[in-house]
Amino acid sequence: MVGGNGKIQWLGDAGAAKAAWIFWGIVALVLCIIVAVQPDRRTVTPEYRKASEKWWASQPGIYTGKSGFLYLPQAAIFYTPIRILPQRVGEPLWRLVMLGSLAGALWWGAKRLGGENRGRLFLFASLLVLPASLASARNGQVNMPLAALYLFAALCIAGRHWWVAAVCLAVSLGLKPISLAPMLLAAAAFPRLIWPLVVCTAALLALPFAHPDSTYVLGQYRDFLWCLSEAGRPTRHSWCDLAGMLRSFGWEPGQDVMWGVRAVAAVGALVLALRAAARPDPLRAALSVFLVGAIYLMLFNPRTETNSYVIIAAFIALAGAYELVLHRSRRHAAVFIGLALVWGTENFGWPIFPLTNLWLKALCTVGLMVWLAPSLLKAREPQPFLPPCAV
Repeated sequence: MVGGNGKIQWLGDAGAAKAAWIFWGIVALVLCIIVAVQPDRRTVTPEYRKASEKWWASQPGIYTGKSGFLYLPQAAIFYTPIRILPQRVGEPLWRLVMLGSLAGALWWGAKRLGGENRGRLFLFASLLVLPASLASARNGQVNMPLAALYLFAALCIAGRHWWVAAVCLAVSLGLKPISLAPMLLAAAAFPRLIWPLVVCTAALLALPFAHPDSTYVLGQYRDFLWCLSEAGRPTRHSWCDLAGMLRSFGWEPGQDVMWGVRAVAAVGALVLALRAAARPDPLRAALSVFLVGAIYLMLFNPRTETNSYVIIAAFIALAGAYELVLHRSRRHAAVFIGLALVWGTENFGWPIFPLTNLWLKALCTVGLMVWLAPSLLKAREPQPFLPPCAV
């Protein structure tokens, strides 16, 4: 219920935080049991495992074209601790890393945004992010750790912890090359981040040369660049970006057209990020910049998957929880709850998912960007990456 001061009173803050951690523990326990029983079902981790095995054996064939392993060699290195464990141990452990990183990022975000209401905010954010998290957690994709790292990076930038933020972003790049887009936006918006990013990125790129065969390392870098160029021109109607939405509506955008659209959108994202960074509150400025980066990734990465939207869901979950706990804006709360459900449509089965797949998430993201753009451009609104609250 809501008390006279407008704050939710039905659960004490400490109790809400405890309930949220119990919630994450239950989700983790159930998921780990499922994965331990069926470690090879509904998962992409065999690609990570095979890449890691081939890397340390100096074998070719890590990169095969438009599908399979589409990451930097560093991702194969990062997965090594999981790969060397028995599969029924390593696979659940990887899910614990995924869930733990996202829960930790949301908890820290709730502490920074919610103050004395951090427990309630964490509980609501956890509930709102769950629909978008389930599929990604089940199949072991790196999208959930990416969401956590972007959120950690934003919070570190807000606290002026430039080197920690740079480490988070460098690790995110090692996990998935699409992280280059939010990295560049963050560097442009916060110039003090540039030097730490240069150093950390250089260290990341040098990491594979710990391998004893430098010729093999250079060959894998070459194969990665070839594979990335091939994967950047998908032809199947199986992606959940802006182009996928347009295909669902019956229009087939050409590759050249889409590359032009992505370039124009990149300029627009840069403008919004620079304006967002001008906000007087460093926390809201940093969160706004990374929200812009997340929206850009969802709409203009040519290989956005349905469960990639957990990346943007982490920020939207915090925004929705902020409204629910502190501001009592029913209209805004309804929008964010609705988005949280949309981000998780793959969990709803027939007929919802087949009818909405590859277009609804992108369409809602376009609507979100149109809704948020005026507030971002003004760079003055006091709320965290939200339009003015209408109570």
